[in-house]
Amino acid sequence: MSISKRESWFGRLAWVLALLVVVVALGQLPLTVQQNPPVSLGAWASDLAWGVAIPSLYAVLAALIINRQPGNRVGWLMLLVGLAAIIPTATILGTIPEPSTFTPGIWLLAAVDNWSWVPLIFAIFLIPLHFPTGRPPTPRWRWVNWLAVGMAVFFIALISLVTPLGPFDESWMLPNPVGFIPLEWVNGPFLIVWGIGLVTVVGASVVSLFVRFRRGSAVEREQIKWLLFAGAFLVVAYALTFYLTSPDATSDAWGNLLLTVAILALPVAIAIAILRYRLYDIDVIIRKTLVYAALTVLLALVYFGSVILLQGVLGTLTGIERSPLAVVVSTLIIAALFTPLRRRIQDWIDRRFFRKKYDAQQVLAQFALTARDETDLDALTAELVRVVQETMQPEQVSVWLRDMNSPRV
Repeated sequence: MSISKRESWFGRLAWVLALLVVVVALGQLPLTVQQNPPVSLGAWASDLAWGVAIPSLYAVLAALIINRQPGNRVGWLMLLVGLAAIIPTATILGTIPEPSTFTPGIWLLAAVDNWSWVPLIFAIFLIPLHFPTGRPPTPRWRWVNWLAVGMAVFFIALISLVTPLGPFDESWMLPNPVGFIPLEWVNGPFLIVWGIGLVTVVGASVVSLFVRFRRGSAVEREQIKWLLFAGAFLVVAYALTFYLTSPDATSDAWGNLLLTVAILALPVAIAIAILRYRLYDIDVIIRKTLVYAALTVLLALVYFGSVILLQGVLGTLTGIERSPLAVVVSTLIIAALFTPLRRRIQDWIDRRFFRKKYDAQQVLAQFALTARDETDLDALTAELVRVVQETMQPEQVSVWLRDMNSPRV
């Protein structure tokens, strides 16, 4: 089979598997809802996101990457995430009554249900190691792959031989007919070694990404920025969801929605980076995110601080504990501070993180002043050449001026 035919076959296989993920995810949703009826709109959205949207998006974008770059392992890892997310063991076990003894089929379902999440997490952990080229930065990093594969195979074998055995949610447990490993050993010493192994795989994958960023080309650095930006968004969303949720169901629904959007943004960022669609817009996105995130935090601090201060002052003067005047004045202060504060934050971020862009803006601003006041054409032309060389750094610059006195043809 020629290379082109093999690549075409891989592309078709990826699309078939992606279609399978979408069909199985949609087919499982009614059964999942029937077994655990959602009690709110947020629960409905969560079932739809985790059961359908996340695995389908991973699988479809993976097929798109594989169709363009069949040898890129990132696409196959993303496809593995989608396939592992729709393994229907939990749904099938939920439709059958609690058994009194193991049959070969029920034993297989229970065993797979306990380790079905393993290929999913290891596929996600290994994406930074292979991003964006589909290979580790150097052959010396291949040990991370072997460690991950070894841990996955060992866990699958271990969980299949543990006794007792039951579904992942432990709704029922039965003696494992082929089991001889005590469950207490798995929940004790094994968890320590397992945790060390997971931390090693994740840490090595992240470190390899930064090593690649440091040594990579300009295009690779822009690609890695997409993944880092999406990863940072996911970490922030998870932290907000985990630490700032309250017993209020509405706030939990909004937190879950934010986390879902962050998880969906990760495969989108990976696909954009690998396929290089509008690749360099990431600098604009990062810059705007930093500016408006910092601006939001500062304005919130100013607002609440001014409300508390003004309510204290007005309460002392008027005897009214909560005066609406404090809110009105604080709102006017925020409106007055918005534009100048945004400009100052933007200038500081440009100087600190986007120095080249900041220097280019300063040079262009100075050239605008020179062009307004300069009357000597030769001096203005020389200044134009200098500005272009300093801001765009081309290999060669030429300025062509038409003689206005020459006759038009």
